[in-house]
Amino acid sequence: MIPTIRKLRDSDRDDVLEISKHMWEGHDYLPSVFDKWLRDVNSHFYGIELDGRIVAVGNLRLVENGSVGWMEGLRVRPDYRGRGFANMVTQHFVDMAKNLRLPRLRLVTGSENLASLKLSKNAGFSVILRMAVSWISKPKALPEVQDYVPIKKRSPRSVCNLLKMKPRFIPHRILAYEWKALNDTCPNIREIGKTHTFYAALKNSEIDSLSFGYPRNPWWNATIYAKNSQGFLAQLSHNMTTAFKKGLDSIECTYQIKYEKILKGEDLKPEEQQQTRLILLEKQRVTQTCE
Repeated sequence: MIPTIRKLRDSDRDDVLEISKHMWEGHDYLPSVFDKWLRDVNSHFYGIELDGRIVAVGNLRLVENGSVGWMEGLRVRPDYRGRGFANMVTQHFVDMAKNLRLPRLRLVTGSENLASLKLSKNAGFSVILRMAVSWISKPKALPEVQDYVPIKKRSPRSVCNLLKMKPRFIPHRILAYEWKALNDTCPNIREIGKTHTFYAALKNSEIDSLSFGYPRNPWWNATIYAKNSQGFLAQLSHNMTTAFKKGLDSIECTYQIKYEKILKGEDLKPEEQQQTRLILLEKQRVTQTCE
């Protein structure tokens, strides 16, 4: 049979769940967003059908008021890998972006996902941002921080105003979080604030460190930005304490690469600690007919 790519339907649920079983040791997020992506007017949720089943899926979601196409959820059933289906879904979204006249496409992958990086490069994507990601399971100690300014809960509006005063505080002005990324505009900060809580510390009335996080059982998921290592460790300690108060004993943290060695040097005594890098890729001028 010839593989065909089409919009997914409710009746494809079992096939998509079967694909998800083989991702992230069975902890894939796709089952939790299946219904949302099907019904979201800004999502284009597609799959490849072959042999009477869905063997690959992916979603193209319009963000930034329709100026960015966000590619996510690319999955291929294990016994159908190596047959070009991931490339087929990717190229379908590139063509769709051209038809929609999107200025740019973006996606995120991990530094260890060499297949995804190669696929993205071949499709014309370029790396625009790298961030570190650490999973710290059941730490027994907090980072040691001395004499740091108070870290306080802040409203999205307050964070927006603080970042306007320091426009270079966020690298490339892109907020990376939860394996996603948005430009640091006020509407996007408000959008993140619907699910995340912001914490900021000020020095001389200017932002010195910023974090935002939310509970995603069994983890506390947080992103941290800081001017220096003291601010980074203080925010990490604050978020770990927040997680413990909410009954969560582990943390997933996204942060600037320059603090990787600092975190590795902290003796948090966790049961397990893993580290990778989040890579944000972008394809511009997708409205052109040819590259």
